[in-house]
Amino acid sequence: MEQDLKRLVVEKYGGPNQPEQRLRTIYRVPGEMKRRDEEGNSYSYLPVAVQIGLLRYPRQQSREEDYRVLELYKWRCVRSLIGRHHLLQEPTRTPELLRRCLSAINGFLPRILASYNFDAEALDVGQRHVVLGTMLLDGCFILRRLLKFARIASEEQSGAKASSSSSRSGTGGQDDDEDRAVLFGRCWVWSFVTCDLLLLENQIPFCVVQKLFHQLRTDADDTSDVLVAGALRLFGSLRPRKLYSSPISCRDVHVHHLLHLFYLSVGFPPPPDAAAAPDDDPSEHLVPPSELPQWIPCARELEEAGVTFRPRKDATSFLDVRFAGHGGVLEIPELQLYDYSEPLFRNLIAFEQTYPYTRGHVTAYAVFMDCLVTSPEDMRLLHLSGVLVNHMNRDRDPTGFFSRLCSEAHLAADRNYLAGVIGEVNRYRRSRWPRWRAALVRNYFSNPWVATSLAAAVILLALTMMQSFFAAYAYFKPPKQ
Repeated sequence: MEQDLKRLVVEKYGGPNQPEQRLRTIYRVPGEMKRRDEEGNSYSYLPVAVQIGLLRYPRQQSREEDYRVLELYKWRCVRSLIGRHHLLQEPTRTPELLRRCLSAINGFLPRILASYNFDAEALDVGQRHVVLGTMLLDGCFILRRLLKFARIASEEQSGAKASSSSSRSGTGGQDDDEDRAVLFGRCWVWSFVTCDLLLLENQIPFCVVQKLFHQLRTDADDTSDVLVAGALRLFGSLRPRKLYSSPISCRDVHVHHLLHLFYLSVGFPPPPDAAAAPDDDPSEHLVPPSELPQWIPCARELEEAGVTFRPRKDATSFLDVRFAGHGGVLEIPELQLYDYSEPLFRNLIAFEQTYPYTRGHVTAYAVFMDCLVTSPEDMRLLHLSGVLVNHMNRDRDPTGFFSRLCSEAHLAADRNYLAGVIGEVNRYRRSRWPRWRAALVRNYFSNPWVATSLAAAVILLALTMMQSFFAAYAYFKPPKQ
């Protein structure tokens, strides 16, 4: 009886040692986070130009035409990738390559469905065909974008600038012509597409793109992480901070989807053992959770306590915050805020809130900055220090940027990588000498005129004391006659 019950539980819910590829990696945004977003009249989790993957919402009537244009363009991507092959000739080339691609996708269809937490056995034949078609179209669409930007990155790295005539004669020129055709009537569509590809609910498993690449690649394609290079170049303008020096390799890190790849690129370098679970990091358990500080005063209060802010120049990630206790300098890498920054950060935080195998660094950073920025004066102070640079429209309040990000986001005390920095800052601000020194500088050395007046007063006081001394000296010890 007990064995039958165990077997039933394993068949229904899975055993305790499920393989990693069976883990769910593509999620819907939690309802509480989405409701909070809609209150601000901002739809940070919905695609604007293109829908990707299986987690699709009913299309909005106002965007139906925009979606339709890109859906037709996906078929062009399939035709373009197939047309690159010259070893096979029509009429057998197209059906043969389509058969190979669909067969490759169908071979790991359970893994694809597990990424969305869908049950493969619950789908009928028609639904399976819909999934295969969606993966083919969306995968070819993403693959074509990555190959194009991998080519651009290669040209930039080699310093080669092809002439317009040579670029039009090759595959790159044909790609550019088809991309320009989509721009008619909507000049910024590709910028919207780039942002849409980083939405949590707008993803497909990265292994689909890899499988299609192996089926459709040509001899001219570089196989050394060309997809990763293309993705990093595609999203290069959206990165809050430059990448770390060590490039990401699919051989070392298992990439789940494009948002996961972007998440890896903006964070700290992965540990040598990339397969280790986040809880295996010993640095996160040096201090008991009950003793870990979570709160830090705002920037204005810290300045009054003697803390100075400085942009960190040698940082490899915008998350790399340091505090120099001997000088009271809080070094924060420069962060430039654009209109797309809020949706981007929202989806990164939503990914951390839904996928258990992340360290929650972006959430911890947002909570940390939310503590620092509580008023326009705090924002102004960090802006003058070079830490925050605001490029958002005037109708967007930069002061509440981090507060909106942290709403309904949860962070465990023992998962906050900035707990050490927060503890050092709090200990520093409690000491008296830094506060007195800061008050002295603020009250008497804030500008040259005040400093000059103070110096004149000190000199006058010294002369007065000298005059009094010599007068008293002459009285008590008059000169001998």
